[in-house]
Amino acid sequence: MPDFSGEYRMGGSKGYLELAGILRYMKWDDLLDDGLDLSGSAVGWGLNLSSNFKVTSGDTLRFQFVFGEGIQNYMNDSPVDVGVVRNPGNTVTPVEGEPIPMSGLVAFLDHAWSSQVTTAIGYSGQWQDNTEGQAPNAFKTGHYALGNVMFSPVPNTMAGVEFQWGRRENFSDGFSSDAFKVQFSFKYNFSARIGG
Repeated sequence: MPDFSGEYRMGGSKGYLELAGILRYMKWDDLLDDGLDLSGSAVGWGLNLSSNFKVTSGDTLRFQFVFGEGIQNYMNDSPVDVGVVRNPGNTVTPVEGEPIPMSGLVAFLDHAWSSQVTTAIGYSGQWQDNTEGQAPNAFKTGHYALGNVMFSPVPNTMAGVEFQWGRRENFSDGFSSDAFKVQFSFKYNFSARIGG
């Protein structure tokens, strides 16, 4: 079945506030003829609240909050939508699939120091409520933050430097890891017309 989604947005001169939702049906088949039936289905759903708000003429706040179950496929770097749970007393279907609850947050501030120099600084995070049957090294929590300075000295050019930090935490094996990156960027926009 297709995923069903909808949104409602209220806008004004300072920005907007939007509420979106999704409803999805997932089904899987057990094709192995071994006496077990691991087929199943689940319903995923999610709500997402987002906003862009102009605090001042040079500052824009961007915000997003999402929560739901079984919507991980819509997130970057996210794990699977469905996890395994035990089904005690059932020898034919000893485990079942269950949509994984999750929540996420994004908050960024864009600031213009001048017409030529801008900065973006922000944070995003994602949290999974892992099911009991997931592997100990399954993704549980992710964090990401960045800050940059972009410089546009003349029209159609941009150069900048950005610092990035990311962190992953696993479900239950105690593993966590931090990553740091400094990125330099340069962009030049051009166009040309060939012929008439």
